[in-house]
Amino acid sequence: MIAISEEKVIDYDLTARLATEAFGSSDVVFSAERMKWLYERSFGEGTIVLSVTDDGVKVGQIALVHQTVHCGGKPRSAIQLVDLFISKDHRSPQTIRRIYKEVEQLCIDRKVRFILAMPNENAKQLNARILKLKPLLWLEVRAGVALLPPRRAGLKYSGYVKSLPAREAVDLLSGFDTEATENGLRWYGEVLFNRMNDPTCNYAVHAAADLVLISSTRKTRRVGYTLLCGFFARPLATVTSAGVHELVRAACYFWKRPLFAYAGVNDRLPTLPGIALPARLRPPMLVQLRDLDSEASEVHLSRFQLIDSDFV
Repeated sequence: MIAISEEKVIDYDLTARLATEAFGSSDVVFSAERMKWLYERSFGEGTIVLSVTDDGVKVGQIALVHQTVHCGGKPRSAIQLVDLFISKDHRSPQTIRRIYKEVEQLCIDRKVRFILAMPNENAKQLNARILKLKPLLWLEVRAGVALLPPRRAGLKYSGYVKSLPAREAVDLLSGFDTEATENGLRWYGEVLFNRMNDPTCNYAVHAAADLVLISSTRKTRRVGYTLLCGFFARPLATVTSAGVHELVRAACYFWKRPLFAYAGVNDRLPTLPGIALPARLRPPMLVQLRDLDSEASEVHLSRFQLIDSDFV
């Protein structure tokens, strides 16, 4: 008999194996170590896992990562949907619908204000039809090339975050804590530091006086590039286009990959880096949202970047 319930003690090795088998692609391999980090530490507020079992044996799940979103100057409780999978032998429209109904009821019971998702193609319509998530943002994928090295005089730090002592890294990042007046995910030094401690990849920090950039490196179709994961401005600072370009140059120089990519919105930046790629080359990335306060006005996020999701 199929049952859906909150999983209190997660077997990450089993979950990673089940997820890998469910996706059925040699390009998708789930890491137990990364899942543990993502669920327990990545966004600083923990995760609810709704497990699907058949006579007590786990056959699928969906994870609800707790987040806090500043909206209208106030912190609001949110969850982001990740890692939905069901074994091939147990997939059915009825089971999918039951999972989504459990998500909806849990959010209502625990007074969660926002449900967020960055869905793949398979989940877009399901999220919209069953859970009533609506398009919030379409993140254009932007790309460019930075060939010149940065001017070192303007940099406070440019290097691996793991190369810094934890206290020093947190102190550096704390200067860029997000303000309640910015509509977007709440970040502060310690949480941002933990967000970059993914055990399966490396991140770098590039900090100037008024702006910090978090970067990593990725490869698509055998082409390596610098991924600009997120920019954060110091409160009350005025960010210049030159300052943005300088940190992009620092990131590309550090990773030794002059090609860079960025996807996101950030109203604190005067211009976004790179140029938008045509949709036929790289379709925009969809961010979906449902506001469980039916009487509230339409939500607008002034900042949402790849660092805000489990995409990186």
